[in-house]
Amino acid sequence: MAEQLEIQETDPGSPGDRCGKRVAVRELLGSEQQACDAFFGQLHWSDVRWRFGGPRTSGDCLLPRHDRAGRSLAFAACRKADDILGVINVEYIGVGTAEVGLIVRSDLKSRGVGSLLLSHVMEWSRTSGLKQLIGHIMIDNKAMLRLAYAAGFRCVGGNETLVEMIWPAPSAA
Repeated sequence: MAEQLEIQETDPGSPGDRCGKRVAVRELLGSEQQACDAFFGQLHWSDVRWRFGGPRTSGDCLLPRHDRAGRSLAFAACRKADDILGVINVEYIGVGTAEVGLIVRSDLKSRGVGSLLLSHVMEWSRTSGLKQLIGHIMIDNKAMLRLAYAAGFRCVGGNETLVEMIWPAPSAA
């Protein structure tokens, strides 16, 4: 899968000019602590709260892990190897089911990076034998809720804080 996206952003070297930047999705390695910390340093506190439910101080929470609790992996949207623009984590939670969590660099939101990552994981899940993806989205994270609905996720529960979304949507009996 070689999904790519060209995002438009202002080039800091030439104010006002627009430049296209190619973005590719790749697997994030457990050894990329430094790149994750640099990415994490570019996140607004509200984005961290929406993704993790509270404060975090480093990017190690984005790294994939393999321990007794389960298996996880992560994919990163990057322009170059150490320039992470967004991360989507995939945590296996049962047979054929994984939970996903997505975060995009705060200054690049609404540029297609989140859509690219989510569509990559949806396609990857089809080829890896997963039957369902689940996401828990804070109720005030309207942009993420819109993205999930647009991608085909459907609400299956929630409370006053979180909305539980599932893809593919359960079929009506």
